[in-house]
Amino acid sequence: MRHSIIIVSILLIISLCWRCKEDLHHPYGADDIAPGKVTVTEVVNIAGGAIISYTPPTDVDLLCIKAVFKDNRGIEREVKTSGVVNSLKVEGFGETGKYNVSVYAVDRGENSSEAVVVPISPLEPSINSIFPTLEGTVDYGGIKVSYENELRAEVSLNVAVFDSAQDKMVYRESFFTSQQSGSYSFRGYNSVRTLFGIYIEDRWGNLSDTLLVEVIPIPDEFLDKSRFSVFKINGDMDFGQYGFSPSQMWNNVWNSQWDCGHTAAAALPHRLTVNLGTTAKLSRFKLYQRAGTELYKHGNPKHFKVYGTLDVNQLPPFDPANPNAGWTLLKECHSFKPSGLPLGQVSAEDVEFQNKGEDFEFDIENLVEVQYVRIEILENWEGIPYSVIGELSFWGEITNEEL
Repeated sequence: MRHSIIIVSILLIISLCWRCKEDLHHPYGADDIAPGKVTVTEVVNIAGGAIISYTPPTDVDLLCIKAVFKDNRGIEREVKTSGVVNSLKVEGFGETGKYNVSVYAVDRGENSSEAVVVPISPLEPSINSIFPTLEGTVDYGGIKVSYENELRAEVSLNVAVFDSAQDKMVYRESFFTSQQSGSYSFRGYNSVRTLFGIYIEDRWGNLSDTLLVEVIPIPDEFLDKSRFSVFKINGDMDFGQYGFSPSQMWNNVWNSQWDCGHTAAAALPHRLTVNLGTTAKLSRFKLYQRAGTELYKHGNPKHFKVYGTLDVNQLPPFDPANPNAGWTLLKECHSFKPSGLPLGQVSAEDVEFQNKGEDFEFDIENLVEVQYVRIEILENWEGIPYSVIGELSFWGEITNEEL
């Protein structure tokens, strides 16, 4: 009898333990009862999708609301939102039309309610509204693409070129943007007749039509940075402070917080003169900011001017009241932050923009032959008495390399 009681007790303990073990695999408060259905109250169609408003069921174990649908390409998509929210957005449709969206309530036990089928009629997707605004014009070393993006959709401008060896258009590169309007130059192409194809792609892989533009890119030679050097004149700052070196501004290394030129503290404006080591009719240049946690902060230039001269020996004596006498103003520049976020905040788009270098073009109708370039920094992003430059690159029509 005693043995029987012991055996029964052991079996009971094992059973309880097993049941506890099973309960560990289920969320607290879970059951096997499906929640009630949502009650749809409104559907607002938007570009490439719709906003569905509803009243969620009152189940105490409600976890989320889920929408399941197939887009215009037959790809099944799913959107989830918290059970305490009363609307959700479905998007990613590349064509207008009528589509059905199945909306479910889901509880903590992962039980789904009956589906509520909601018909939607997405408006024209952003890729189709942006496409008619595309313009492609000849540029230094390539093509400049301008666009209007009224809804600030997250899209990419894609460029393809005709490859005669393959007898077809071949994708080359992209530029990602959510700006309301703007332009971007795709460069690095030879000065020969080239057929470019420009099209828009959204983040769901939907593609617009393709705009074909045939141009002969303007010659755009990259200046050899191994020839660059500082040419210090009166009124210039030393960009080799705090362990940095001026040569780090043209060593083909950027996107680093610890590879840049850096001044000591002094009231702005700050000036830097560079001997390019060759003469050229400059077409454009890139200024890369000091990166890392200093991007769009610290002493990165925000407002600055670029001057040039062919012969520094022809400059008048330095006058502090007129420090740029004898220099030709080539460009007044304002650095651009795509996101527009406050100081100390940057977006992925900001980082990508600076990874490619901020491009500044000189007046194509008034190109000036120079050997020396002077950068005058009037304002930086943080309003502090320092200047930093990550990297400088120049392009143009080289007129004499034998100096």
